[in-house]
Amino acid sequence: MHKVKTKSPKAEARSAVGDKSLEDIARTLKLDKGLGFLVRLLDTRFKSLYEQLTTQSEITPRQFGVLLTLYQCGTLTLTKLAGHIRVDRSTLGEMISRMEERSLITKRINKNDRRSAEVSLAPFGKHALLELVSGVSQLQTVLLAPLAPEDRPHFMRCMKFIAEPGIERG
Repeated sequence: MHKVKTKSPKAEARSAVGDKSLEDIARTLKLDKGLGFLVRLLDTRFKSLYEQLTTQSEITPRQFGVLLTLYQCGTLTLTKLAGHIRVDRSTLGEMISRMEERSLITKRINKNDRRSAEVSLAPFGKHALLELVSGVSQLQTVLLAPLAPEDRPHFMRCMKFIAEPGIERG
Protein backbone atom coordinates (compact mmCIF):
# COMPACT_ATOMS: atom_id res chain seq x y z
CA MET A 1 0.00 0.00 0.00
CA HIS A 2 1.42 3.33 -1.02
CA LYS A 3 0.14 6.64 0.22
CA VAL A 4 -1.07 9.12 -2.38
CA LYS A 5 -0.43 12.77 -1.62
CA THR A 6 -3.71 14.61 -1.06
CA LYS A 7 -4.79 18.06 0.05
CA SER A 8 -5.55 18.61 3.71
CA PRO A 9 -9.24 18.24 4.63
CA LYS A 10 -9.37 21.98 5.37
CA ALA A 11 -7.92 22.88 1.95
CA GLU A 12 -10.37 20.53 0.23
CA ALA A 13 -13.27 22.12 2.12
CA ARG A 14 -12.17 25.66 1.17
CA SER A 15 -11.93 24.76 -2.52
CA ALA A 16 -15.35 23.05 -2.40
CA VAL A 17 -16.97 26.18 -0.93
CA GLY A 18 -15.47 28.49 -3.53
CA ASP A 19 -16.78 32.06 -3.48
CA LYS A 20 -20.03 31.41 -1.61
CA SER A 21 -20.73 33.52 1.44
CA LEU A 22 -21.33 31.81 4.75
CA GLU A 23 -24.97 32.93 4.62
CA ASP A 24 -25.39 31.42 1.14
CA ILE A 25 -23.93 28.16 2.36
CA ALA A 26 -26.19 28.09 5.44
CA ARG A 27 -29.25 28.93 3.34
CA THR A 28 -28.66 26.26 0.67
CA LEU A 29 -27.05 23.43 2.65
CA LYS A 30 -29.37 20.39 2.73
CA LEU A 31 -28.97 18.38 5.91
CA ASP A 32 -30.61 15.24 4.51
CA LYS A 33 -28.26 15.28 1.51
CA GLY A 34 -25.14 15.69 3.65
CA LEU A 35 -22.67 12.87 4.03
CA GLY A 36 -22.45 13.23 7.83
CA PHE A 37 -26.22 12.94 8.15
CA LEU A 38 -26.35 9.89 5.87
CA VAL A 39 -23.38 8.21 7.59
CA ARG A 40 -25.17 8.65 10.93
CA LEU A 41 -28.35 7.09 9.50
CA LEU A 42 -26.33 4.24 8.01
CA ASP A 43 -24.54 3.69 11.33
CA THR A 44 -27.90 3.62 13.17
CA ARG A 45 -29.31 1.11 10.68
CA PHE A 46 -26.13 -1.00 10.89
CA LYS A 47 -26.26 -1.13 14.70
CA SER A 48 -29.98 -1.97 14.70
CA LEU A 49 -29.50 -4.79 12.18
CA TYR A 50 -26.43 -6.02 14.07
CA GLU A 51 -28.47 -6.40 17.25
CA GLN A 52 -31.41 -8.01 15.40
CA LEU A 53 -29.32 -10.50 13.42
CA THR A 54 -27.00 -11.44 16.28
CA THR A 55 -29.91 -11.41 18.79
CA GLN A 56 -27.75 -9.73 21.41
CA SER A 57 -26.42 -6.35 22.53
CA GLU A 58 -23.56 -7.46 24.79
CA ILE A 59 -20.73 -7.64 22.24
CA THR A 60 -20.39 -4.49 20.15
CA PRO A 61 -19.46 -4.56 16.45
CA ARG A 62 -15.96 -3.32 17.36
CA GLN A 63 -15.57 -6.05 19.95
CA PHE A 64 -16.73 -8.55 17.35
CA GLY A 65 -13.95 -7.19 15.11
CA VAL A 66 -11.41 -7.90 17.87
CA LEU A 67 -12.73 -11.43 18.39
CA LEU A 68 -12.78 -12.24 14.67
CA THR A 69 -9.30 -10.81 14.10
CA LEU A 70 -7.84 -12.80 17.00
CA TYR A 71 -9.63 -15.95 15.78
CA GLN A 72 -8.22 -15.52 12.27
CA CYS A 73 -4.73 -14.21 13.15
CA GLY A 74 -4.00 -15.74 16.55
CA THR A 75 -2.17 -13.86 19.29
CA LEU A 76 -1.33 -10.25 18.40
CA THR A 77 0.32 -7.29 20.04
CA LEU A 78 -1.99 -4.39 20.80
CA THR A 79 -0.27 -2.35 18.07
CA LYS A 80 -0.89 -5.01 15.41
CA LEU A 81 -4.47 -5.54 16.58
CA ALA A 82 -5.13 -1.78 16.46
CA GLY A 83 -3.86 -1.73 12.88
CA HIS A 84 -6.07 -4.62 11.85
CA ILE A 85 -9.28 -3.13 13.25
CA ARG A 86 -8.34 0.53 12.51
CA VAL A 87 -8.68 2.01 16.00
CA ASP A 88 -6.23 4.08 18.00
CA ARG A 89 -4.28 2.42 20.79
CA SER A 90 -6.00 4.29 23.65
CA THR A 91 -9.48 3.29 22.45
CA LEU A 92 -8.29 -0.28 21.97
CA GLY A 93 -6.69 -0.38 25.42
CA GLU A 94 -9.97 0.54 27.10
CA MET A 95 -11.90 -1.96 24.99
CA ILE A 96 -9.37 -4.74 25.70
CA SER A 97 -9.66 -4.13 29.46
CA ARG A 98 -13.45 -4.51 29.31
CA MET A 99 -13.18 -7.62 27.14
CA GLU A 100 -10.60 -9.15 29.48
CA GLU A 101 -12.89 -8.54 32.48
CA ARG A 102 -15.62 -10.48 30.64
CA SER A 103 -13.20 -13.36 29.84
CA LEU A 104 -13.52 -12.80 26.07
CA ILE A 105 -9.77 -12.34 25.59
CA THR A 106 -6.58 -12.88 27.56
CA LYS A 107 -3.78 -10.35 27.82
CA ARG A 108 -0.18 -10.97 28.79
CA ILE A 109 3.19 -9.28 28.62
CA ASN A 110 4.91 -9.87 25.29
CA LYS A 111 7.81 -12.22 26.03
CA ASN A 112 9.80 -10.71 23.11
CA ASP A 113 9.27 -7.10 24.22
CA ARG A 114 8.29 -6.61 27.84
CA ARG A 115 7.08 -3.06 27.09
CA SER A 116 4.18 -4.35 25.02
CA ALA A 117 1.25 -6.67 25.60
CA GLU A 118 -0.16 -9.50 23.54
CA VAL A 119 -3.81 -10.48 23.37
CA SER A 120 -5.39 -13.83 22.53
CA LEU A 121 -8.88 -15.14 22.10
CA ALA A 122 -10.07 -16.81 25.30
CA PRO A 123 -12.24 -19.97 25.11
CA PHE A 124 -15.33 -17.99 26.13
CA GLY A 125 -14.48 -15.39 23.45
CA LYS A 126 -14.29 -18.11 20.81
CA HIS A 127 -17.67 -19.43 21.95
CA ALA A 128 -19.16 -15.90 21.83
CA LEU A 129 -17.69 -15.29 18.37
CA LEU A 130 -19.14 -18.51 16.97
CA GLU A 131 -22.55 -17.59 18.41
CA LEU A 132 -22.46 -14.25 16.53
CA VAL A 133 -20.77 -15.12 13.26
CA SER A 134 -23.89 -16.33 11.42
CA GLY A 135 -25.84 -13.14 12.13
CA VAL A 136 -22.88 -10.92 11.28
CA SER A 137 -22.31 -12.77 8.02
CA GLN A 138 -25.92 -11.97 7.02
CA LEU A 139 -25.58 -8.31 7.99
CA GLN A 140 -23.87 -7.01 4.85
CA THR A 141 -26.35 -8.81 2.58
CA VAL A 142 -29.33 -7.38 4.45
CA LEU A 143 -27.81 -3.90 4.67
CA LEU A 144 -27.01 -3.79 0.95
CA ALA A 145 -30.33 -5.35 -0.13
CA PRO A 146 -31.83 -2.00 -1.28
CA LEU A 147 -29.06 -1.74 -3.91
CA ALA A 148 -29.14 -3.63 -7.19
CA PRO A 149 -26.72 -6.58 -6.99
CA GLU A 150 -24.48 -5.06 -9.67
CA ASP A 151 -24.20 -1.79 -7.68
CA ARG A 152 -23.06 -3.39 -4.41
CA PRO A 153 -19.35 -3.88 -5.28
CA HIS A 154 -19.14 -0.28 -6.53
CA PHE A 155 -20.79 1.04 -3.36
CA MET A 156 -18.34 -0.94 -1.20
CA ARG A 157 -15.37 0.30 -3.26
CA CYS A 158 -16.55 3.91 -2.84
CA MET A 159 -17.00 3.38 0.91
CA LYS A 160 -13.37 2.18 1.13
CA PHE A 161 -12.16 5.27 -0.77
CA ILE A 162 -14.03 7.55 1.63
CA ALA A 163 -13.15 5.63 4.79
CA GLU A 164 -9.45 5.35 3.95
CA PRO A 165 -8.51 8.35 1.79
CA GLY A 166 -5.02 8.60 0.42
CA ILE A 167 -4.48 4.85 0.12
CA GLU A 168 -3.46 3.87 -3.38
CA ARG A 169 -5.69 1.14 -4.74
CA GLY A 170 -4.46 -1.45 -7.24
